[in-house]
Amino acid sequence: MSRRLLLVDFENVHQVDLSRLGDNFDVAIFVGSTQKNIPFELVTNAQRFGSRLQWKKVEGSGSNALDFFIAYELGRVFEKSPQSHCIVLSKDKGFDPLLKFLHKSGFHCRRINSLLELEPKSPSKDEPNYSRVVELLAKSDKKSRPRKLKTLAQHISSMFQKKITAADVDHIIDLLFANKLISETNNTISYDF
Repeated sequence: MSRRLLLVDFENVHQVDLSRLGDNFDVAIFVGSTQKNIPFELVTNAQRFGSRLQWKKVEGSGSNALDFFIAYELGRVFEKSPQSHCIVLSKDKGFDPLLKFLHKSGFHCRRINSLLELEPKSPSKDEPNYSRVVELLAKSDKKSRPRKLKTLAQHISSMFQKKITAADVDHIIDLLFANKLISETNNTISYDF
């Protein structure tokens, strides 16, 4: 199985379950300059990677600052090893033009919204909570749908009278991204249904 490099936009994707990755993965996690907390579970899962995982703290802040560091890292990787397989974990579609250009130039790269997309089977659409969210969002006025991830999470939680966990809400959002029902560009969500 070929080596793969996962580049994580941790400003954009906060739920990163590294236990889903096989031993053929190297990981680079890009952390924004203002991010002060990293979940304990992520740190403990990261330990099994040893030197195959790098934390990259981005100095400075600003719109898309972290994205430029990821783009730079992609360039460095492909310059040293053109046959590399790179996967950017980010819900931000802003990476897509660059990755499309690199792919057309013969490099192996793509963006995923969730690690669920790496699993051999497609992300499950049969989960009742997920199905309920899709049904309610589809019935809602398109102009009143939440446009930010935080508001979407709150909206989903309220659909269940706040009786589901934050992890369940995050999982539902991951499924929405993985099934390409929502996407994000410049921190704004768009709906594809």
